[in-house]
Amino acid sequence: MLGIVQAVVYLTVGVAAGASFAAGFPGVLVIVALSMLLAIGFGCIGLFVALRTGSGEAVQSMFPVFFVFLFLSSMNLPRNLIQTDWFREVATYNPVSYLIEAIRSLLIKGWDGEALALGFGIAGVIAVVAMVAASTSMRTRLVRT
Repeated sequence: MLGIVQAVVYLTVGVAAGASFAAGFPGVLVIVALSMLLAIGFGCIGLFVALRTGSGEAVQSMFPVFFVFLFLSSMNLPRNLIQTDWFREVATYNPVSYLIEAIRSLLIKGWDGEALALGFGIAGVIAVVAMVAASTSMRTRLVRT
């Protein structure tokens, strides 16, 4: 639900600010679906950290790590327009760039199959790996108590 609410709020603010969707209404639904998958994935990462450490502070300390991944991505500028070589290289290897580019493609280009496949693929891998890690940590946490 959190992914849906966040996507709807961002899309509503975007429309109010004058944004248009090159992919139309079906593209909006795809953005909401990708947001849900991302919320599941990153939520499971938080669950994993919480179950492994048993500490709320450890979960909160993950925010700066995620923040660094955002800044070292193609969030502010598409990768083909980044002129600094090392920054473009880091953004290319950063999976967050592909998540952002999937959403960006629906807003600007329309239906870009490669960007969407990479975005959903990376989001799916994050969700599956994090869910398996959280499930394993749950078993370990229950055994210890």
